[in-house]
Amino acid sequence: MNFRVFFKSVKFAYRARIRVLAFILIYAILYIIVAKGLTNYPSEWLSYVGLAFIVATIYAILVSQFRRRDISIFKCIGWDNSNVMLLVMGEVVLVSLTAFLLVFQVSVELLGLAAYIFGDPNVTGLLSILYVDITSMFVALFWIILAQLPGLGLSMWRATQIPPMRALREE
Repeated sequence: MNFRVFFKSVKFAYRARIRVLAFILIYAILYIIVAKGLTNYPSEWLSYVGLAFIVATIYAILVSQFRRRDISIFKCIGWDNSNVMLLVMGEVVLVSLTAFLLVFQVSVELLGLAAYIFGDPNVTGLLSILYVDITSMFVALFWIILAQLPGLGLSMWRATQIPPMRALREE
């Protein structure tokens, strides 16, 4: 794996700040919903994993769609398909891990706030909406990463199908 290209793709993702920030918030909400849903009955898990699959697939397709021109330029200067796939994967990994860390930080802050204000570290009431316990959070991370794989594969396939000559056409 070419780590130089992977880290360059993470830096490159910051150029699309509005889209990346919007999907970080969407993924954070997704982590909370999936983590809360996976604490329910196992028969309901499929619907929450399906929700994660849909959101992850839509985001992966949007990344490959918005990066079409950039990908074609990179192919013109000699990037091969594996480097193009790392470009797409870098942005998806950035959004996923940043949203996970955001939810983790909010949960820790809420736990500390509840302990400070109420003197009891048990989160109740309004704070329990955003609080996710650590085991549910890691289980949700596992399922969301697993649900991202098909969408990521589809977006990588779409990205590798972009012809290099697209960069030279006027749009």
